[in-house]
Order: sequence, then C-alpha cells, then structure tokens
Amino acid sequence: NKQREIIYGQRKNVLDGANLQKEISSFISSVISDTVNAAFGENKRLDQEAYRTMLASLEGFYFPKYAVKLTEEEAAQASAEELIERFTAKAMETYAAKEAEIARVKESNPGFPDMRELERVVMLRVVDEYWMEHIDAMQDLRQGIRLQAYAQSNPVDAYKRESLHMFEEMVSAIQEETIRRLYSVHVKSDQEVKRERVASNITEGRSDGTVKKQPRRVQ
Repeated sequence: NKQREIIYGQRKNVLDGANLQKEISSFISSVISDTVNAAFGENKRLDQEAYRTMLASLEGFYFPKYAVKLTEEEAAQASAEELIERFTAKAMETYAAKEAEIARVKESNPGFPDMRELERVVMLRVVDEYWMEHIDAMQDLRQGIRLQAYAQSNPVDAYKRESLHMFEEMVSAIQEETIRRLYSVHVKSDQEVKRERVASNITEGRSDGTVKKQPRRVQ
C-alpha cells in the first residue's frame, strides 16, 4: 500500500502537469553516475579496456561519439568523479539539443507538444508499465514465500524486505528507461501525444493471469 501511494502520487503530479525538468536532470546525473561507478567498482583508476567498454555504453546515446576526448594517459589518470562530471555535462548538452529540436518542430506546428509535455508523457508510460510488472512480481514473491521455509525468519518480514528491494530496483529502472526513451524519442510532427490517453491504459494486473518478470538492472 505504501508503494502504491508513492507511485500514484507520482502519477497524479504528472497528470496535473507538473514540471519534470529537475527530475529528468537528476535522472540523467544518476544514470551516468551509476554507469561510471559500476565500471570503477573498487578500483581508483580504470585500465584502457575498462574505460573503452564504459565509454561505449554511453557514446552515441547520451552524447555523440568522440564528444568526450581523452588521451590514453588522461583516461588512465581520471577519477570516477572527474569522468562523471565530464560525461554528465555532455549528456546535458545532448539533451538540450534534443529539446531545441523539439522546439523547432513546435514552431511550425503549434499543436505539437513541447519537451516538458513529452517528459510527462514518457515518464507516465514508463511508470505504468513498470508498476504493472512490479505488481506481477510481488504476486510471484508472495507465492514463493508461501512455498519456502524461512529459517529463523518471519515470512512477513522476509516479504517486506524483498519487496522493498524490488521496489527500489523498479524505481531505478524507471529512471533509466525514462531517460533512454527521451534521448531516443522521434515524434512525427502530426503525431498526437496525450497524457490522458497514456494514463487510461493502467490496470492493477494482467487479465490473462500471466506473470511478467520485472526487468532487473545489471550493477
């Protein structure tokens, strides 16, 4: 019930037309930070292979290829904090360029949504999709706990702990997927985008009784 209150509170803000610009910027920073920190792990510096692998996961999506130029020596000496700062700045520049592109389309098509509205539509859709998947996963968890013996553990407490972990994973996944879709969005100038239409699709579960596993982030 607490999780439902959080999600539906968030949905209500979006449907009421809240400005999500600060939240989206925070999502971008969080995704970049998580990616870099995961690449470093317990290390203070990255070797060339690890650096190239990390950069490949960001280039061409969050910012153009070669937008961040570091020599092998510079990359070897860069700390996680320095790389996060560089990558985040470039990601923000790329997002600003996407917003400018949307604004140009809107100039010639007054009925076309601006970036703030696209953010609300995309986030609403992602929240609804992941929330329905989370409900399915919670049902599966509940059944699994009934079938397993938890030594020295109250099944209710075990359910609460695991469900909290799943909820936190879902929140992180929502942030990452929202950003992914916004960076890759390509809306035709004559395409209708409405929050209400997206919102009308939400349900509390799946009518066919199937269970769809919630996507898990790879740390």
